[in-house]
Amino acid sequence: MHLQTTNYQLQTKRGFTLIELLVMLAVMGAIVTFAEPMLSSFMFSQDASTSAAGAVDALRQAQSATMAGKSPGRWGVHFETNRYVLFQGAAYSAGAPENLTHELSAGVTVTGISLSGGGSDVHFADHRGVPTEAGTVTFTAATGKTNTVTVGAAGMFDSN
Repeated sequence: MHLQTTNYQLQTKRGFTLIELLVMLAVMGAIVTFAEPMLSSFMFSQDASTSAAGAVDALRQAQSATMAGKSPGRWGVHFETNRYVLFQGAAYSAGAPENLTHELSAGVTVTGISLSGGGSDVHFADHRGVPTEAGTVTFTAATGKTNTVTVGAAGMFDSN
């Protein structure tokens, strides 16, 4: 007995069917739909932390510039609702060309400034790097997560 095979019998099935592709797309769509809010929340929370860390860096930069006698004079950081500004001089001047402005990420705002003297500026006046104002600045993300920058009277900074 001799068996004959046809080309059809030798062909193997390759690829996916249309139904398999549609099911896969539906599953992936469901995963993205449920994961997106959690990912957005995480990203906004990270933005508050990143903004607070950036403010600490600006404070350290002002402190270092003052201690090094860079462009003799005082240096400081000015805080506003949607930004903070590294500035040179005894007082913050919005139009000064040497200002270095840092805009906060969308969804992050400065919701609290509690500095000695009641202002929104932290100055460094002498070569020791001691701020003339101490207190806290609070950054809040759209998710409600907050990060507080603490300016210590001895010139130490912390963000939590």
